[in-house]
Amino acid sequence: MYVSRPRSNGLSPMPLSPGLHVPMIYERTNQPTVRWEYRVETIDLREQAPLSQAQLNELGRHGWLLAGILQLPTSYEAGPVQYYFVRDAAS
Repeated sequence: MYVSRPRSNGLSPMPLSPGLHVPMIYERTNQPTVRWEYRVETIDLREQAPLSQAQLNELGRHGWLLAGILQLPTSYEAGPVQYYFVRDAAS
């Protein structure tokens, strides 16, 4: 069995000792499937400022969780930025 561990180059896995066993535990649950709702906010940094802490907090109060930020490629230094949000669709 091999487990990836950091080494000097960070790429090669190191073998574990033969006596080490990592158990896997599976458990059945009766929880309902979560449905997600997504939201994308696109801001052009040439025209307006990025979302502020207050704006992010307001979205958080409505159940939105910031999942990622992507700056879209342009020929300009500052261009469109997309903020990706997710929340439980039941909220």
